[in-house]
Amino acid sequence: MKALLDRVLAVLGSYGLACLLLLDLFLLTFFGTLHQVGAGLYDAQKLYFESWWVVQREPIPLVLPGGLLCMGLLAVNLFVGGFVRIQKSKRTVGILVVHVGIALLLASGFVKLYHSDDGYLRLREGQAADEYVSYHLWEVAVWDASQRGPVTEHLIPHEHLADLADGKTRTFWKAGLPFELELSGFLRNCEALPKGPMWQADSAVVGGFALKRLEDDPENENNVAGLTARFRALEGGATKEDLLWGFEFHPATFDAGGKTWAVSLRKTRYPMPFTIRLEDFRKEDHPGLSMARSFESDVTKLAAGSERPLRIQMNEPLRDGGLVLFQSSFAMDRDGTEVSVFSVVRNPSDHWPLYACIVIGLGLVIAFVPKLLKFVRAQGARRAAPGVS
Repeated sequence: MKALLDRVLAVLGSYGLACLLLLDLFLLTFFGTLHQVGAGLYDAQKLYFESWWVVQREPIPLVLPGGLLCMGLLAVNLFVGGFVRIQKSKRTVGILVVHVGIALLLASGFVKLYHSDDGYLRLREGQAADEYVSYHLWEVAVWDASQRGPVTEHLIPHEHLADLADGKTRTFWKAGLPFELELSGFLRNCEALPKGPMWQADSAVVGGFALKRLEDDPENENNVAGLTARFRALEGGATKEDLLWGFEFHPATFDAGGKTWAVSLRKTRYPMPFTIRLEDFRKEDHPGLSMARSFESDVTKLAAGSERPLRIQMNEPLRDGGLVLFQSSFAMDRDGTEVSVFSVVRNPSDHWPLYACIVIGLGLVIAFVPKLLKFVRAQGARRAAPGVS
């Protein structure tokens, strides 16, 4: 058993396995970039880098370990080869430190993948917000429409919606709700239209309207999702069917338990630990052109009863409370008012790559400076030897 374990560790920590995994990363990057041209960044990232296996039919039929499996095996290879099997001595201290830095880089990628989220925030001057909206994920929100002021929302996350295709349904209920909600027919990109004889509906026809599937947009944030909702009251058994669409003007409603309940499909929202109010947005164009050269926003951060004026501009984001707000874009409302658009990222490992580079740099100094000093001393002794000019 010990001999078998030694052989397994020898393979897992070998240079050969490391070279194969690096080759796999090269192929994933190459074919993922090609796939991105037609399918978009979001699909390429999911297919090639956030998967265990990649089954590719075009342009070359291939089966490759996906990004998750490849990086997981690289982490094992690093641990076994760089910490377990390496000879530990004064000469290898620097190499060990370098491996610690690389391990920190891998850990930052893992945390970024599973424990971060991103989205955007749109503000007009004078407008404030304490939450931002996802670029890609959807959620269904249920609340008591008869309430005034702040309401309690019951949320159904994206992962419970995205697989509801090909006749699959899922029923939701939560304590306190007097009805069940059955969802089905999730469409990644669709349009709600009056049902006519010239096109085939991809959902139930409700009130003369139906959902029509559209070709997926390579820019995933431009896709508008939709699905079918069926309500059933727990008392009395009253039922109702309705359509949920990402661009709906009004939520679907259902009367149950003596109250009116609202249900809406929308992009996932994330709370912020503070409130941002836009005070002034400024844009400077290139001379003689309508193309923006720079743009920036003066904002006020409101938290714990205090107000702090800040400026967010290109390449100078706001970092606070675990969030990073970038000045990413701007837009014009229908009334001609300028809107400032911020990209928002919540990443607990935001600074880990910097720390990893510092550790790797320190390890390289420890590993190579003594060799450099030894070489310099040897050259000095050689020049000082008799008969050497």
